[in-house]
Amino acid sequence: MKLKQIHLTALLLTSSVVLSSAEPSDLLRWKDDFSDSAAFAKHWSSYGFLAAGIDAKNPLGKPVGGKDSRPEWWQVVDGRLRGQNFPEEKHGSGISRNVAGQDMRLRCRFMIPPGGMAAVGIRGPNPILEKVFNVVSLHIRTDSVVAADNDVLHPKCSPEAEELKKKGVWNRRFFYAKTAKTAIAPDVWHDLAVEVRGKELSVLVDGKPVLQYTTLSGDVPKTSIGFGVGGNGKTVLATWYDDVSIEPLETKREP
Repeated sequence: MKLKQIHLTALLLTSSVVLSSAEPSDLLRWKDDFSDSAAFAKHWSSYGFLAAGIDAKNPLGKPVGGKDSRPEWWQVVDGRLRGQNFPEEKHGSGISRNVAGQDMRLRCRFMIPPGGMAAVGIRGPNPILEKVFNVVSLHIRTDSVVAADNDVLHPKCSPEAEELKKKGVWNRRFFYAKTAKTAIAPDVWHDLAVEVRGKELSVLVDGKPVLQYTTLSGDVPKTSIGFGVGGNGKTVLATWYDDVSIEPLETKREP
């Protein structure tokens, strides 16, 4: 598995945007069609790794976010959100917006180029990793929808885990948990619905159920969502998003 693919989920979780002016109801239920540039600048924050910052300490490049992000990473073009992946960078960029709630539905439209990828993450205080980190992660390509997850490398508080903590290394194992083979036409807009109810994840593309997965930590309170891009490492590829919405789901009661 390529390093770029392995670390894309981590990228979707490195931003810690706080919308201090937003009321709780704003975070529980909202929509964005990217028609308001001021609202986009206020609520969304991009982040990634600069190719100019690649060295032994930062093998993916210098991590930057907010105003320090590369402007070409994420732009609103004709009322739609475009994320670009550049071949000189070892990692695709990401963008996030805050949410609140427990069980929720994320809807959006997306379009990927041949060889490209759309990445969707929902994050919260992951109890396994002891961090605010992805509890739902999806990689969408033209031939598949993949659910990824995160687990620990070593038991918490073990000597091995403590040693990694001293070194500033995450005690984390990223893995592809479930793959659903499906045909997703490139350069065409598709409807995506991601539903999280407890630990259960359901994914629908164009109204068709394509994947179900029992997450390790999907039942925690949610704090933000993130979108990402992926490419072939050879050319500039653009992934598009539009008509994003968040809404709460009623929690199923046990009989």
